[in-house]
Amino acid sequence: MSFRFPVVATVVAALLLVDVTAAAAAPDVREPHDASPVTWESSVDSSRFGRSSANDGTRALATAATTSKKQHTVQVVVATPKNVSQKRVKKWIRRSDVDRLLKEVSVYWSEQSGGKVKFVRSGKVRRINTGDGACRTTQQVIKQVKRGGSKHYGKRWYTSADRGPDRRAHLAVLFPYRKGDYAGGSRYGTTCGGKVGLGSMPSTAGRNSPGGWTFSLFGGPNGYGSGQRWGHGQYEKGVATLAHELAHNMGLEHSGVGWCEGKADGGFKSSRCGAAEGLDPLDLMGSEFAADGVPALSGAQKRRLGVLPRSEQRYVGARDGNQTVLLTARHRDTRRPTLVRARDPRTGDVYFIELRRAEPGVRYPYTRLPYRASSDYTVRYGITVSRMAGGSSTWAYPGEHLIVPMGRESNRRSTMREGQTFISRSGDLKIKVVNIGTGMRSAKLRITFP
Repeated sequence: MSFRFPVVATVVAALLLVDVTAAAAAPDVREPHDASPVTWESSVDSSRFGRSSANDGTRALATAATTSKKQHTVQVVVATPKNVSQKRVKKWIRRSDVDRLLKEVSVYWSEQSGGKVKFVRSGKVRRINTGDGACRTTQQVIKQVKRGGSKHYGKRWYTSADRGPDRRAHLAVLFPYRKGDYAGGSRYGTTCGGKVGLGSMPSTAGRNSPGGWTFSLFGGPNGYGSGQRWGHGQYEKGVATLAHELAHNMGLEHSGVGWCEGKADGGFKSSRCGAAEGLDPLDLMGSEFAADGVPALSGAQKRRLGVLPRSEQRYVGARDGNQTVLLTARHRDTRRPTLVRARDPRTGDVYFIELRRAEPGVRYPYTRLPYRASSDYTVRYGITVSRMAGGSSTWAYPGEHLIVPMGRESNRRSTMREGQTFISRSGDLKIKVVNIGTGMRSAKLRITFP
């Protein structure tokens, strides 16, 4: 779910956590909308670094001028909830835990970006008391973020013209889970009313982003008390959550499913369509909290961020004529394309084609795939066709990445079967899955323009 205040949120959706045999409602489709998202963006002049505040002399701790363009800095604040001592929270979230969290997030992003995005802690790990400790609403979370940021940037930094996270710099406020709040716990989803993370978004996407802030749940009494710590969900889940929120800081939107009445491939301006967020658990920007491990970033999102190598991309348009394309699974190290873009010559719509298979180190513990995510939608591994909403979309936020579901409205799936043909809504573009190789390592596509 997205909050169109200055933030984007990750919300624990019960839809993705139910047992495969349980009854589930149809996808929760957002109503059409017209307004563009209102985003928080640092008003700091990103061409200058390390300047002093004009207000109270507090130095704006930002990205140093010598920092590599591949390296993003993270300034960390650990929050102490109400009725919990800071001494206890220091045991739950040690500096070594913070450093391990950032290291694992950095390793993930380095792998996903081909070494073009890395994260490192900057400055001391600061700690704050949270007053009433509230974090159930967007404004309550922003209040905690303001408190946390003041430790690094001084008071009133949030609306300041010359303070706050600078280019490739991020503020991370870590908030511990409550007792019993973990998958399978007695109070699952209760810490912040179901939210596990929150992040600001700039107006444009890119790895050389203007920076931003994040709020993430991480650590807690159950993980600490179990003696396993990093083997417990209160710690392990923090990697996926922070990796997801930092992606929002770089301008990436959510991934989900484009759900249209009647024909699956409806127009992005249609009032009969909606965006079902969270129904793409195989993408970091979908429901990343549904997995053990951290799901890969989709090829469309990598391309938007500017980290997908040209060797892994293939564009097919009508001028190229009918084409046979070999597609490789997205996380394989190969020179073949892992992402194909095909353009409908009549509508101009661009479709992203990707092969998704089981990933090393990632599994879905709540239910096996294929997953009956709702009464009329099944998530599977295989060939996906997706689109990315443009600036004029009325039912999906600009930049939102949405799978085009296959099949009848009452029984749709996320992927195409071998031998199946996808036909765009104009009929002027056809994508056929000729075959899928052993182990879903590769596939052959036939793209035609009738």
